[in-house]
Amino acid sequence: MGLSFLQTFYLGESLNFGPTVLMVLLTFVGIGMAFTGILLNSISGLFRHLKE
Repeated sequence: MGLSFLQTFYLGESLNFGPTVLMVLLTFVGIGMAFTGILLNSISGLFRHLKE
C-alpha cells in the first residue's frame, strides 16, 4: 500500500483519503510497536541484571 501511495504521489496524481490515512496510521503503529519492543527488551535486561 505504501509503494502505491509513493508512486501516486511521485506521478503527481490526486491521493485517495482513506488509503493515505490508513498507511500513515499503520506506519505510526509500527514505529510505536518497534519502540515499545526495544524499551521492553531494555527493561527486561535491567531486571535480569539486577537479579544476579
